[in-house]
Amino acid sequence: MRYSEKRGDRMGGAESFHAGLFYVWWMFINGFLSFFEMRFLQDMAGARRRISAAVCLFASCALTFLTMYLQSSELCRMLLHTGIIFCFSVFAMKFKVFEAVAPAAVILTLYAFMEGFQNVLMSRLVEKSMSEQMGIAVQFAVTGVLAVLTAGSLCFIAKKSASMRKERESSYRHVLDNLDEVKRRNERYLAFQHDIDNHLLVVQGLVQEKRYEEAEEYYGNLKVRSDSLAAGIHTGNLAADVLLKEKAGLAESKGIKVSCDVHFSRKFFIEDADLCTILANGMDNAIQACMKESQEKREITVKAGMKHQFLILNMTNTYNAPELKPLAAGGADGSVGGLLQESDYGVGLRNIKRTVEKYGGTMRAEREQGKFCLRMMLCLEPSAKGASLSDKEK
Repeated sequence: MRYSEKRGDRMGGAESFHAGLFYVWWMFINGFLSFFEMRFLQDMAGARRRISAAVCLFASCALTFLTMYLQSSELCRMLLHTGIIFCFSVFAMKFKVFEAVAPAAVILTLYAFMEGFQNVLMSRLVEKSMSEQMGIAVQFAVTGVLAVLTAGSLCFIAKKSASMRKERESSYRHVLDNLDEVKRRNERYLAFQHDIDNHLLVVQGLVQEKRYEEAEEYYGNLKVRSDSLAAGIHTGNLAADVLLKEKAGLAESKGIKVSCDVHFSRKFFIEDADLCTILANGMDNAIQACMKESQEKREITVKAGMKHQFLILNMTNTYNAPELKPLAAGGADGSVGGLLQESDYGVGLRNIKRTVEKYGGTMRAEREQGKFCLRMMLCLEPSAKGASLSDKEK
């Protein structure tokens, strides 16, 4: 009788130990996942609030312990988990209600997948004969691996989201820069217009005094200033005219020679904002590259035209970077040149590529003979998107 009681006490002690170990492990796993969930929401919001995250992390762990102690159902745990994530998103991270749906859905989808996979796997393992210690070890290993995979997935999604947000912010900054350039040009134009009467009086006085050479020189200076304010760029698209005028004016103020041969002979379904994204990013990259050249070599050429159902757009600028390694398609002599790989693209080129592909087009960026060339082909009509590249070049 005493032996049976002692044996029962030992079995009860072992069960209590296993239960306690299970509670501690599950609390650790849930705390680990909650930390990465809060970090994910912070990254999605682009902000870090340590105090709020610590409070929500503590609340999540406390509710986890409570639901385990009360042996609540999966549905109850899922609802509590959803409530914590949603409250943290809205009240701590200041998400709008509809903005909190997407990140919360990502977290809950991964959580549901982890729970479901774990339950299926453990049910299969239960069917096999194994010791209690082995079963606990397997369960701990499975939950640990799944938790790490879930945390890694959240980090990957947050990183991709941050990259996309950075590109959107870059495009927004381009728009603001263009507006600033337009504002500065308008201010210069208004100042010139305000003084034009005085300039005409000076020219009239010089002519009346028969100082023709001085009058001609004065007029020439006025014409240069007038031309710089109203660059003669007429593409057939008002948005492209304004943007190219601003970028050409900016380039010329930095000593860069700009040549534009751009003609849009008919209307097309490409949005003005997308067209300006291509031109603005291309011109900005070209200006930055030219500034590394000596002033007499700075040159940008923009050519665009329509051919059949396609818009062909080429942007070329002088580019001399001897410190760069030869590319895969470079010359046999080891000169810098060849097709630029997508991994080498900056934010500007990625914005251009994404916009070009939106219209079923292609983009090539390459260096050749001291120049950087950006070649693009866009479909002008939706029906043209299915055409092959060989058909486009005919």
